[in-house]
Parts: sequence; structure tokens; C-alpha cells
Amino acid sequence: LKLPQGFAVDTSIAVGTVYVTNSDRHTVVKWPAGAVSGTTVAGVDGNSGSTSTLLRFPSSLKLDNYTNMFVVDNNNHRIQLFCQYPTVNTTGRTIAGTGSMGQTNTTLTYPAGLALDASRNLYVADTSNHRVQKFRYLL
Repeated sequence: LKLPQGFAVDTSIAVGTVYVTNSDRHTVVKWPAGAVSGTTVAGVDGNSGSTSTLLRFPSSLKLDNYTNMFVVDNNNHRIQLFCQYPTVNTTGRTIAGTGSMGQTNTTLTYPAGLALDASRNLYVADTSNHRVQKFRYLL
């Protein structure tokens, strides 16, 4: 790992599996319980970008009860959703932010953290805009 910043532990399906944002390598790495090494499940190791398969300095992540993975894609100013138990280099979908900096209700600027509630609301720390934004997500 190089500059790990955020992590989440699977408590639903692969109990004990840890997902880590490997920020300086622009990836999310999955570490099954007891594993000696991890596997990249989002992003491409060492390659940053803004397509649906690339990340740029992911900083935080959350798993929901269905093992959908929400990734704060910090330098792309967006939140990416990787659906149900990501495997290897899965394709993400932008569910918050537009990929460009901004101060509107639909944009984010260097988001840093996120939280989910039981009503399927997504709360994002929109760091450079000095606010927390609330988004409703639907799969």
C-alpha cells in the first residue's frame, strides 16, 4: 500500500474482508480475512484518470448492507459507486458530484469523507466548499 487513507470492513457477505483506499496508487484494494496480500478491485494501479474505471486519489469508502462500495474520488470531485461485491477493476458509476469542481448543489470540490444512513441517504464532506452535502442514492 502507498498512502492508505480510508477503509471499510465487510460485515455482510465476506465477513472480515477489508477494503482500503490506496490513494497514491489510485486504487481500492481488497484484503480477505487472513490474506497475505490484497487484490485491486477499483482503479488501475499507478494510473489516475476520470473514466468510469479509473480513480484519482481515492480518500475514503463505505460499504452498504448489500456490499455496494461507495468511493470518495477526491481529485475527480465525485463519489463513485461500485455495485455488489466488487471483483477486479470493476466499472464505477458517478452518483454524486460531476467530475468537475464547483459550489452548486450537484458539484463537489475535493470531497474527503462520506456516511450512509438507514434511509439510503449519502452524506459527503465537501471539504473545499466547507459543507456537508446530502444525496439520495438509488441503485
